[in-house]
Amino acid sequence: MRNVVAILSLVSIGLFACKEPAKPLTESEKTLAKIDSLEAILFADAEANVDHKAGMTLVRSYAKFYQLSEKDSLGVDMLFKAGEVSMGIGQGNLAVKYFRTITEDHSDFHKAPEALFLSGFCEENLNKDTAQARYFYETFIAGFPNHKLAEDAQFSIQNMGKSDEDLIKMFQENMKKAS
Repeated sequence: MRNVVAILSLVSIGLFACKEPAKPLTESEKTLAKIDSLEAILFADAEANVDHKAGMTLVRSYAKFYQLSEKDSLGVDMLFKAGEVSMGIGQGNLAVKYFRTITEDHSDFHKAPEALFLSGFCEENLNKDTAQARYFYETFIAGFPNHKLAEDAQFSIQNMGKSDEDLIKMFQENMKKAS
């Protein structure tokens, strides 16, 4: 019996001794872990007020992951998320920067059309630059005339600069005409 215990002990020691030490996390893996924890905090409660500081930290983490990645689809998706969060915290210029990088450098990315449309949206609604907004919307319509957002882009061009009151009045008049 002692021999069996001794053999099992030696085998166990041998197995543990041969086990490779855990590899340290790469910078990309660390950044991805930080992104996961920040997303869990920021997106946990949709009713909560926007935490701009945490939002900017998340945006910087997305951008860092993009820079560390091989500019693969996950990295470009992180850049798209950086644009979305930037837009959500009112950083229109930053959002446009990220969306433009996608449309100019990654035009084959599946969200590139949305990135172009959102560039126009940010220029119109956050940056209040109707000339740039019109440019992005027109470029979007020309490049993606059958996209589900093409009508929205056209609507935005037609109603750019109108006040909320004017839009409500226009909708009410259209409703009267339709009935």
